[in-house]
Amino acid sequence: MVAELEKTALTEKSQIRETIYYYLTRDLKRLPLKLVDKSITIRNLREHELQEYVDLVNVSLTHCPDPFISMTLDFAKKWPLEQTLVAEVDGRLVGFLMFESLGNRGIPVQLGVLPKYRSRGVGTTLLLSLLNNFRERGIKEIRMKVFKNNTPALNLYKKLKFKVYGVTLEE
Repeated sequence: MVAELEKTALTEKSQIRETIYYYLTRDLKRLPLKLVDKSITIRNLREHELQEYVDLVNVSLTHCPDPFISMTLDFAKKWPLEQTLVAEVDGRLVGFLMFESLGNRGIPVQLGVLPKYRSRGVGTTLLLSLLNNFRERGIKEIRMKVFKNNTPALNLYKKLKFKVYGVTLEE
């Protein structure tokens, strides 16, 4: 009985550990735009690409350490096209970045890159393009959260000088 309780307690603790999020922020004064890869086209998602986009999201996020719920075509149709950037290489969608803006605050919501295109500057180019767009629109503050075990994302945010301003546990 005690061993069973300990096993349950360990399982519950590990689940809590898996849902720790870091909250990140960054000012937009000095963006390292030299890191933008000009060979990657960044643009808004187009309506006729929704099914390709759903496939892109599901393949990209299946291979990341964040908890993942599959994207549906129905959800993609509801999310505003003007709040989704896509990265295109050789005519193929290889990455995406969903975002929102609320007043003076910009919020990158979800970023994903196909496994074959990771570590090639796609995520960096997507995020810097968004941050530059936010700056041009007069947005002063960027806030986001990232799953603590998402090392690739944390490395990207560290490279781009995001700062941790909070930590939370979510069940």
